[in-house]
Amino acid sequence: MSVKRPITSPISLTLWQHLIRLIHPYVPRVILATGFSLIVSCLNGAIAWLVKPAMDKIFVEGRYQYIYLLPIAIIALYILRGLCSFLQSYLMRTAGMKLVRDLRDRFFSHLMYLPVSTISRSTSGDIVSRLMNDVGAMGTVLSQSLRTAILQVPSVIVLMGVALYRRWDLALLSFVLLPFIALGTRFFSHMVRRHRKRVQGYLAILTHRVNEALQGLRVIKIFGIEEARVNQFVRENRTTYRQMARVIRLREGTRFLIEVLSGLAVAAILGYGGRLVASGEMTSGDFFSILTAIIMAFTPLKKLGGAYTQFQETLGVFERVEHFLDYQQEGDQGRPLEGLKREIRYERVCFSYPGTDTQILQDIDFTVAAGKIFAIVGPSGAGKSTLVDLIPRFYNPTSGRIVWDGIDLRDISLRDLRQQMAIVTQDVVLFSDSIFENIAAGSSGRATMEEVERAARIAQAHEFISALPEGYNTVLDENGLNLSGGQRQRIALARAVLRNPPLLVLDEATSALDSVSEEAIQEALDEVMKGRTTIVIAHRLSTIINADQIVVIDNGRIVDRGTHRELMEGSALYQELYKTLGSSEEVNLTQ
Repeated sequence: MSVKRPITSPISLTLWQHLIRLIHPYVPRVILATGFSLIVSCLNGAIAWLVKPAMDKIFVEGRYQYIYLLPIAIIALYILRGLCSFLQSYLMRTAGMKLVRDLRDRFFSHLMYLPVSTISRSTSGDIVSRLMNDVGAMGTVLSQSLRTAILQVPSVIVLMGVALYRRWDLALLSFVLLPFIALGTRFFSHMVRRHRKRVQGYLAILTHRVNEALQGLRVIKIFGIEEARVNQFVRENRTTYRQMARVIRLREGTRFLIEVLSGLAVAAILGYGGRLVASGEMTSGDFFSILTAIIMAFTPLKKLGGAYTQFQETLGVFERVEHFLDYQQEGDQGRPLEGLKREIRYERVCFSYPGTDTQILQDIDFTVAAGKIFAIVGPSGAGKSTLVDLIPRFYNPTSGRIVWDGIDLRDISLRDLRQQMAIVTQDVVLFSDSIFENIAAGSSGRATMEEVERAARIAQAHEFISALPEGYNTVLDENGLNLSGGQRQRIALARAVLRNPPLLVLDEATSALDSVSEEAIQEALDEVMKGRTTIVIAHRLSTIINADQIVVIDNGRIVDRGTHRELMEGSALYQELYKTLGSSEEVNLTQ
C-alpha cells in the first residue's frame, strides 16, 4: 500500500523560534495596535448589539422620537471605529516596514561576511531576489497577516458572544460549519506555501537573467543573440506566471470555500430563526440582532482565512531567507600576523571547486621568497588565478597546505592575513562612489586626500582624475563605466598602492592598458614592487621578464620553473607562450 506524502513539511519549532525572534523588537507597536483592535472589536459588537433596541423600541414599539438619535449614534460609532482602525493599521504597517528594513540590513551584513566559496554556489540573481523580493515579502507578517489576526479575532469573539447571548441555539447552528472552514483553509494554505516557495525560486531565476543580460549586453549585441536571450526569458517568465497563477487559484479557493459556507450558515439561520419569529418564540429584534452579528462575524472570518493563507505564503518565503542566513560566516579566529619575513610556501596543494570532482590544481609545490618578484605564466584556463585565490583564503586547498612564514594559512586570523596583501585583477571592481572613496578603500576609508593623491600619482592616475570636472569627487557610474578601461585599471592600482601591503598580487593587472599607458604604469610598478614581495600573473610577458622566479603552469600542474633566461633555453611551453604573447613587444628574447 502506498503512503501519501504530506502536502508540505510542518512548521518546525526552529522556524517558529526564528520567526518570533524576528518579530520581537516590534512587540511594543503590536501591543499598542492590539489595544486599538480591541476597541474596534467592541465597537463592532456595539453596532450588532444596538440592532435589537433600535428594532424593538423604534419600529416595533413606535417610539419614533429616537429615530433622529440613531443616525448620530451610528456616525459617532463609525468615526471612532475608523480612527482606531487607522491607528491600528498605521502601527502594524510601519512595524512591517521596520521588519523589512532591519532584515535587509541583517541579510546584507551576513552576505558581506560569507566565504567566497559559499557565495559562488548561488547566482547573483538568486541572492538579489532573496534580498529584495523575499525579504520584502516578510513585511506582510506584521503589516497584513498578524494585523488581520489582531483586528479580526477579537471581532469574531465579540460578535459571536452577542449572537450567543441573544439566542444560543440559533448561534450554535452557525458554529457547526466553523470546523469545515478551518480544515479547508488549512488545506489550501499549506498548498499555497509549497507553491509560493517555487514562485520565489522562479523569480530569482528571472532576476538572474536580467542581471546577466545587463552585464553581458555588449556580448549579446555583438553576436546578435538578442532574440535567443529574449526567447529564453519569455519561456522562464511564462513558467513563473503559471506558478503564480496556481498560487492565486489556491488563495482564492480559500475565499470561495468560506463564501459558500457563510452562505449556508446565513441560510440556516434565516430558515430556523424565521420559524422561531413566526411562532412567537423570538422577537424580530433578537432575530435581526443575531443575524447582523453572524453576518458581521463571517466577514472577519473570511479575512482570517485569507490572512492564514498569506501567512503560509510568507513562511515559504521566510524559509528561503532563513536558509541563506544559516550559511556559516567566515570565522576570524587564529593567530595574529604582521608582515612577511621569510616566505610563502605551497606544499603539495590540490584544489577542486566545491561540488565538483575535477581537480583544478594538482600537487603544487613552490616557494615565494619575501621581497622577491614571483611570476606565474601559462595558457588560459591553466589555473593561474585559482592559484593566487588560495592565498587570501577565498577558497581552501582540497589537500596540502599553504604556509606563511611557517604558519598554515588556516591557523591565521583572516582579517590579519588579508591586511597583508593587495590584489589587482584584470576584472576591475569599482564602486558607485567618488573616485576618492574608491581609492581610499585601500586603507579601509581612513586615508587623507594627500595620501590618495600620492597613490594616484604613483599609479599614473592623478593627471586624468584632475582633468575631470569634479576631480577626485567625481562619482563613478556602475563599476566605473564612465571611465575607460585603462583609467579604471589605474584607479584599482592606486587603491593597491595606498594599502602599501607586504604582498602585492597582480593578476593580469595591466591587460586593459594600451602600450603607452602600460609603459608608464610599468615604471610605477617597478618602483612599487622594489623590495616588496610580488606575485605577478601576466598576459604580456614583458611584465615578468625581471622576475626572480617564474613558474609555468599547464592543466593545473607546474611543468617548468626558473628565470626568464633559463626558461627560454629549456622550456618549450614557455618559448611558445613568449612567441604568442610577446611577439608584438620589442623585447630581447635572450636577455
